[in-house]
Amino acid sequence: PKEKKRVLDLLQQPLMLRLLGVNWLLSSCWDVHTFVVPLLGHERGLSASVVGTILGSFAMAAAFIRVCLPWFAKHVQEHQIVTFAMVATGLLFGLYPWMPNALAMGACSVTLGLVLGSVQPMIMSTLHQITPKHRQGEALGLRLMSINASSVLMPSLFGAAGAIAGVAPVFWVVGTAVGLGARSAMKLRPPRHK
Repeated sequence: PKEKKRVLDLLQQPLMLRLLGVNWLLSSCWDVHTFVVPLLGHERGLSASVVGTILGSFAMAAAFIRVCLPWFAKHVQEHQIVTFAMVATGLLFGLYPWMPNALAMGACSVTLGLVLGSVQPMIMSTLHQITPKHRQGEALGLRLMSINASSVLMPSLFGAAGAIAGVAPVFWVVGTAVGLGARSAMKLRPPRHK
């Protein structure tokens, strides 16, 4: 009889585990930005409409970069884009709390939108390359489950940490984590790139 495979068997593949870890880190950055920027704006005395504009500029930049991705994909490999995005996100998170006014925060937000907006399509492409065709639905389910778990848990954690330590340390801790995670992203090279 044919051995029945379980979804969690996919986690025994080193590339899949690494991909899910990288994806979780980058999704957490998206959540941090959405959740913590209003707190930072409140600290700076910015109005709700200004904070909304800063967050809106992030979303527009993330949408814009996805239009450009087919061109990038012809010249750069997926793991290179993801690695660059993680390093750049780490640096931007380090700088964000130092932004002195709404304009500087907006510029940081746009740059972060360009960087983080490039990631998910590259993650999806890599996921399809490293997963057997007959198991791609299961792999997509695992990815979605990890993102949803992150979206539920991380804002609560960020809120508690922000209340205790302030907003800036949340940016710095998450930025450090994603920057260090870039090493894992460098190893996300599917077999066809070897």
